[in-house]
Amino acid sequence: MIQPVYLYGQSILSQNCTDIMLDNPQLPIITVNLWDTMRNAQGCGLSAPQIGLPYNLFVIDSQNAFQAIGKGFRGKYFEAKDSGIQETFINPQVLESSSKMWKAEEGCLSLPGLIQTVDRPWKIKVKYHNEKLELRIQEFSGLTARMILHELDHTKGVLLINYLSVFARKYRYFKLKSIKKGHVKVAYPVTSC
Repeated sequence: MIQPVYLYGQSILSQNCTDIMLDNPQLPIITVNLWDTMRNAQGCGLSAPQIGLPYNLFVIDSQNAFQAIGKGFRGKYFEAKDSGIQETFINPQVLESSSKMWKAEEGCLSLPGLIQTVDRPWKIKVKYHNEKLELRIQEFSGLTARMILHELDHTKGVLLINYLSVFARKYRYFKLKSIKKGHVKVAYPVTSC
């Protein structure tokens, strides 16, 4: 079921989330709600705190991004033979990060209209449970790794604005204030302060 996306200013977005028990009877419902909400908002990732739940849980769809990027540019965002993923990450932990870093612009459904360049590792190794509750340890790279780290930030109370300099925050003061009050034009339901 589609849920409203929590906008910047909601206290849950600045909280550190806890792991969810794998036998929690709400887990399948939460997962479906995350997928439905993300797809409705035309996003590529969504975390539990973005729908008001304090859990270390998120969904990623980098396959759509892969398909949307022109073939000539895919090498900039994906490694050879990588066409993205559609995956649920339950209680993920990053085990390793590459020393190779890369910068790219990121957006966020909780901060509509705000784009920020963020420097992140090109490759990561992640331990997590998938939607079938299977334990996985897997490497991800490029745009998929970036999406995972972005959503993992959400579960630690970190937003894109945390990557802004003091000057950039002041420059965007009125935009952030508008988002906080819910004065945004988006095609998906939101909840604000």
